Amino acid sequence: MADKMVRFLRELFQSFLSIVKILLLSRRATPVKDNFRNKEELVILANGPSLNTTLEEAADFLRDKTLMAVNFGVLSPVYEKLRPELYLIADPLFWTVPEKRVQLFGTLAEKTTWPLNLLVPARAWQNKEWQPLLAGNPHIRLCLYNATPIEGFQGLCNFVFRRGWGVPRPHNVLIPCITIGLGLPFRRVYLAGADHSWLPEISVTDRNEVMMHQKHFYDQGTSRSERAIEVDQSTTRLHKVLYHMYVAFSSYFVLEAYARKLGKEVINITPGSYIDAFKRMKV
Repeated sequence: MADKMVRFLRELFQSFLSIVKILLLSRRATPVKDNFRNKEELVILANGPSLNTTLEEAADFLRDKTLMAVNFGVLSPVYEKLRPELYLIADPLFWTVPEKRVQLFGTLAEKTTWPLNLLVPARAWQNKEWQPLLAGNPHIRLCLYNATPIEGFQGLCNFVFRRGWGVPRPHNVLIPCITIGLGLPFRRVYLAGADHSWLPEISVTDRNEVMMHQKHFYDQGTSRSERAIEVDQSTTRLHKVLYHMYVAFSSYFVLEAYARKLGKEVINITPGSYIDAFKRMKV
């Protein structure tokens, strides 16, 4: 009984804070045009290293699905072949690190020759430096989404997610991708390249620097271990890295409950994925 009361009070406080954050941070999201090639099935192409295997071995499965790419996915040589209809950006470093910004948006403007809904967090609109990089491409349609972090009672979370006012605490790009995908007409949302196998890639140096080797499907063989940093480029600590992972994996259970409430499915097709919240399927 005591545990239930503590949980209730915690969720009540989180719900109150979420409402305050919505009032302070959220704005009207841009509706996404839903004239997709497939309105029933969406495949989110996360950037984990296993995506290369999925693209090679499950090409027939992907061919008739609507695709969503993320973050630096445009750097892959298969981007123009896949022709995703949705593209979502979440990493705040794209707004704070000039070279990342130029590399991402410049490549998007250069490669994209088909209609593309580009989803960016509403807070990014305050940064004017990336927008001219896309201005010359008529195929890219900008859509704003709210990355406002939402916690609390599941019923409140479902209500907020459905209206596009926020997402579960977005410590990685996959969380807003799933939230937004469930808010669109799709009945099934598949996750490819969602390895999340970060734990074996963490180390700590003799100088107490936390190192992470984040491998992506587009940089296999060239990626290397790098110092883990905060958004402001300051050094982070191991407990913070692990806490962010805890929050991310917890958020997937919130999204699984949200999907069930909508009568939809999130299906993980990533071989060897560490995510334990969703139904799995081999393709």
